[in-house]
This record gives sequence, C-alpha cells and structure tokens, in this order.
Amino acid sequence: MADRPSLETSALLQRLDGVTLLDLEVVSSEAITPTMQRITCTAPELAEFTSLPGQDLMLAVPSPQGASFRRRYTIRSVDQANALIHIDIVRHGDGPGATWAATAQPGSHIEGIGPRGKITVDPAAAWHLFVGDDSAIPASLAMAESLGTADQSVLVLEVDGPADEQSAQAQDGQDLAVHWLHRAGADPASPANLVSAVQAVDLPAGPGHAYLAGELGVVAALRRALLERGLTAEQISSKPYWRAGVANAAHGEPERT
Repeated sequence: MADRPSLETSALLQRLDGVTLLDLEVVSSEAITPTMQRITCTAPELAEFTSLPGQDLMLAVPSPQGASFRRRYTIRSVDQANALIHIDIVRHGDGPGATWAATAQPGSHIEGIGPRGKITVDPAAAWHLFVGDDSAIPASLAMAESLGTADQSVLVLEVDGPADEQSAQAQDGQDLAVHWLHRAGADPASPANLVSAVQAVDLPAGPGHAYLAGELGVVAALRRALLERGLTAEQISSKPYWRAGVANAAHGEPERT
C-alpha cells in the first residue's frame, strides 16, 4: 500500500466516523470448511483496534486487471495481544473477493477500513435469533459467541452440506445449538428452506431480536415471515450481503434497485 492514502481512501476516512485505516499483512490463509476461507492478518494498529460483534472491515480487494474493488467482510475475531484479525470469507463464484480469498498469500498486503456496520447484539433483548446462508455464518457466530449463555441464542443457518457446518461456544463455554439446513446443491437464492424453518422454530419467551443476513430476496422473505409471527420491525435487523445474478456495488454491498 502506498505511504499516503489514495484520494478515494482519504474521502472515505473523512466521511466515516470512528474507523481506522489498516495496512493489513496476510499471516495465514486456511480453508476451515469446503466453502469458507479464514484469512488472518496483522497490522500494528490492531493492538488497539476494537469492534463490536457483527461489525466488518471494508477491504480494497485487488483484481487481476490491477484495479481494486471495495468489499465488506465480517470481523470474525480480533486478537489485540498479538495484533491479529481473523476474517472468514465464503469462497463462491469468481468475483474479486472470492478470488482474493482463494489466492491470498502470507506476506501480501491489503488495505482495510473499519470497523464498519451498525448491526450488533441488542443488549435489551432476552433472546437472539440468527438466520441466514453461508455468508451470514461469520457474523451470526461472532454475535452468538459474545452472549453470556448458549441458551440466549437460536441459530438457523443454511449451508450446502454437513461438511460446511461449524461449531462455536457462548461465553459460558457451552456449545451453540445450530439448526443447520442443507441445500444439497439447490439454489442458495431460494428462500424456501430458511422461511419454512423460521416459521416452525421455537422462540423463547420474552422480548427478542432477530438478525437476518444473506441474499437480498431471501432476507426480505425472512423478514416478512417474522413479521407474520408477531415480531415488530424494531425487533428485526436485516443485512443483505449479496444479490443473485448481480455483482455488489462499488461500496461493497448489493444494489437495492
């Protein structure tokens, strides 16, 4: 990365509050499931970098043509003591983000800006429902892991098959119970499996909060299903990460036209 930020980066830093510019160096890259790549990076600023569970980094992902594309990826965890940050990225398609995740080598550098994102754990909620596809896993697990006890969370996550499942624990050391749905090669942009599961899942008593993430149309269908179950709009946080058949916009998120 250049010694001075580009004009575009400088404009972003002026517009965004409370973010840090990071010259991230890749330390390691490993496939934690057949479809999920964990990239671990370091930067001096990470020794004092803080984020809330569910927030993300905006990365300047390079392309083979030399240009870069802004893409946002959830911060899976931060290790301040060792100045490390872990980012889990779904490897799908041949877009710039997936290509970088599959080819990033130790010693390479990438520009990051963060933390970004307003959706995090609602401290007033008695329980928390996390729903989404593969792209929702990093944020869902990061937020559920931050809760005091495993029974505060309900997770409904769709992956292609059993090999794509992950395990995690709440702060009490208990394993998080995840309702894993398997597509088995079906279209990940179809809302059928997730909507059916959300309509049927048992929800704890008391005021809760739902966090929905994944494909834009699927997230909209899930939101409608939860409204029909009696949740209010204020109890639902929705975050589309991608849109079927359409590349994400320059700011790293799907267009909502």
